[in-house]
Amino acid sequence: MLSTEHRTPPAAPSRGVELILTGGVVRTLEPGSAATQAIAIRNGRVAAVGPARQIAGLRGPRTEVVDLKGRTVIPGFADAHVHLGSYARTRQQANLELAATLEQGIEVVRAAAAALPEGAWLEGRGWDRNRWGRLPRAADLDAVLSHRPAALRSHDGHSVWLNSLALERIRERIDADPRGKRAERDQRGQPTGVLFEDAQQLLEGVLPEPSVRELAQAIAQALPSLAAAGIVGVHNFEGSLALRALTALRESGVLTLRVYQGIAHHELSTVAESGTGTGAGDEWLRLGPVKLYADGALGSRTAALLAPYEGRSDGYRGELLLDREQLVRDITSAANGGLGVAVHAIGDHAVRTVLDAIEQVRADVPAAAEIPLRIEHAQLVDPSDVPRFAALDVIASMQPLHAVADWRAADEHWGDRSRHAYAWRALLEAGATVAFGTDAPVERIEPLASLHAAVTRQEAGGKPEGGWHPEQRVTLNEAIRAYTLGTAEAEWKAGERGTLALGKAADLVVLSADPFRLASPDEILQLTVEMTVSNGHVVHGLD
Repeated sequence: MLSTEHRTPPAAPSRGVELILTGGVVRTLEPGSAATQAIAIRNGRVAAVGPARQIAGLRGPRTEVVDLKGRTVIPGFADAHVHLGSYARTRQQANLELAATLEQGIEVVRAAAAALPEGAWLEGRGWDRNRWGRLPRAADLDAVLSHRPAALRSHDGHSVWLNSLALERIRERIDADPRGKRAERDQRGQPTGVLFEDAQQLLEGVLPEPSVRELAQAIAQALPSLAAAGIVGVHNFEGSLALRALTALRESGVLTLRVYQGIAHHELSTVAESGTGTGAGDEWLRLGPVKLYADGALGSRTAALLAPYEGRSDGYRGELLLDREQLVRDITSAANGGLGVAVHAIGDHAVRTVLDAIEQVRADVPAAAEIPLRIEHAQLVDPSDVPRFAALDVIASMQPLHAVADWRAADEHWGDRSRHAYAWRALLEAGATVAFGTDAPVERIEPLASLHAAVTRQEAGGKPEGGWHPEQRVTLNEAIRAYTLGTAEAEWKAGERGTLALGKAADLVVLSADPFRLASPDEILQLTVEMTVSNGHVVHGLD
């Protein structure tokens, strides 16, 4: 860890700065700027960067000075797409991410259930039908969980696996649902235990929700892991429960990162009518965009495609959850209420439908010029639609780890179209703003793993050899930019964050080595975060 000359908590000095980091490499990532040796921070802002001797002149009697010992400072990472409450709670639940087979998953469930009180629901996440070779069934869980209900989300969060006891508690809802929500059924028409997409809503009021206090406690316990990863900000896509929990943490001074808090689709009308627009809040907690869902996911094979899934003789093309007309109505309502919009769109049909809707709204609704519009994931984009992102000023919020986690499934279900999947290079070259994130807890939250995925398009173990469609790789500078300035641009805060320019927020990380001087991209995975500074406050390191 980093050393410090003294550790007295700095007060606001009458002269001098509060914090100096010196004796290393400082990369502001401002265009055209060269690396330098030191950085000074005052009142949560970058006060100066430059040679060590020059910055030493800013030291006052209460200045804390950190000797970098050759380490490297870069802007702090901001994750453009997380589910923070789910991430926090997942850390307390059954984790199926490492279960390579159904049998291993069952053993994880058995062990997790043994630690629960009598009658409590067992919750968890991480199973993957593509990894397991088939959909799990209620009967699989019943063998080890016959006396307590269980609900286990899939890796991508677009499905939930129930045991028979849980299934029985919503059986009437499944049978009576007039909208045809998706429940997997056997040849006799009986539910097998897996609910897809919005069918998961049938659990509302049955599956216990945490209280605001419980969720706030879970998030508070998770914050050190984000700080240790170098994360200084997140764009959080969850509903009002998460907002209330985060508000409680903000009011108690517990938040150690900036949160740009999304709005659930069903809350659109209420928030739009309240007059509280996107951007309202303070340095730590601000209101973000409305989250809409245009389609499903690759893993559950519900992403909406322009052409049928590979190997499907029935012409199945996935599921479009919102058509163009509904998207136009919702985006218009949001724009007129001063709310930005972020639309989940994974398949190329969904992406095109969203772009079509945005194009219409941009042309017809003057207020749309005053809000940020973004597409979340954009995993498969038809080449003809790539230039439309820049032309329509649509931010592409993308997750590099999805590519290295999903490449086998993409090849299987999308076939030759996969060469257009996760098209970071094509979008950047077409002038689009790209912001990187993880979709945690869907993928691991550590940004360094995402940077490796972005520049190699390979798993940590080196597969596939040469990278998956390597023509879509990005440079390390582009990847870091998408994780810093790109996320600030997605929040319309690029003038305040994202680089270490004079006067910008002092959000930074100290890495164990200079990422721009590594012998190979694989060494990115060997880097460690030695310190994290958020809004001028040291939130990780110095131990």
